[in-house]
Amino acid sequence: MQRRKFLKTLALSLTLGSTMSLAKENSKQKGEKMPTKENPQIWYITGASGGLGFALATYLLQKGDKVAATSRKLSNIQDKLGKENANFLPLELTFDSSNGGVSAKSAENLERIYQKWGRLDNLVNNAGYGLLGFVEEVSEKQLREQFEVNVFAPYVLTQNALKIMRPQVLKEGGEKQNIKARIFNLSSIAGFRVSNVSTPYCMSKFALSALSEGLMLDLEDFGIATINVMPAGFRTEFLGTSMNFGTTKIPDYEDKRKAFLEKTAAYSGKQAGNPKKFAEILYKISRMKNPPFNLFMGDAAYESAKNKIAFVQEDIRQTQAYAGKNADFEDAGGSVFDKR
Repeated sequence: MQRRKFLKTLALSLTLGSTMSLAKENSKQKGEKMPTKENPQIWYITGASGGLGFALATYLLQKGDKVAATSRKLSNIQDKLGKENANFLPLELTFDSSNGGVSAKSAENLERIYQKWGRLDNLVNNAGYGLLGFVEEVSEKQLREQFEVNVFAPYVLTQNALKIMRPQVLKEGGEKQNIKARIFNLSSIAGFRVSNVSTPYCMSKFALSALSEGLMLDLEDFGIATINVMPAGFRTEFLGTSMNFGTTKIPDYEDKRKAFLEKTAAYSGKQAGNPKKFAEILYKISRMKNPPFNLFMGDAAYESAKNKIAFVQEDIRQTQAYAGKNADFEDAGGSVFDKR
């Protein structure tokens, strides 16, 4: 069974490569140009039937860009954003392991994008959900499912997207000072600091932030920018339909759980973050010559990040004298991490 799945996925990858080559030749014949105001950018956004993904897709279509957007059910994205047309391609993306899993499905989606538009300028890894709860109350199975959607899916999606983006930007002269494409990873302020009752979700977002930083180092010389987007609370359905909790309930945590749920209920619908402004900012960054890497979103995200940085700096101040050079051999040489 596993061998059949592997062969099917391999066949899809080979098909994707062949289709890209054919589309590239067609592009030459049509005389396609790189994106300009007259020739809009192409986006692939996951999880776009609601929340920040929906706000971004809606805004981009209004601005005249071309958008491929996914949902777990095709009907969901079509109900929200309409049927396929010249500027819009609705797609289905599921996260289960059947039929080759997310790798095969993302390969199919990217093949359709390339067949339709001949390029990809922006990947937005937005799909995800929040698994909340105390560490003792969240099962291993739940944690693995959280990582499947929030970490492994963006990893695989990015690998497949780069089959289009890397050859494309190299052909167009992309380099560190000449950005030709972008990967937006929707991490969270939870990917920079851990908040109460949110450890499983924060773990997944820390991992996604690490993926972003690794991609920055891998791709910056090619002209592909990676933007690690870290929003605070935005006024979406996240505190409702996008939250799951640990299945075990331990009485010792009951008071803390009750306080958290009461605070969450009072906060839901009153979050400071404006999804439309989020979309405007990402659109602006897609036109920047020098886009940022760390993109905190919302005043609360900046204040929280400053508090975490101050916390780390204080730890460094207190411990460096006895845990810095004192931990090294006296004949220690340089480090591969000197610059970071």
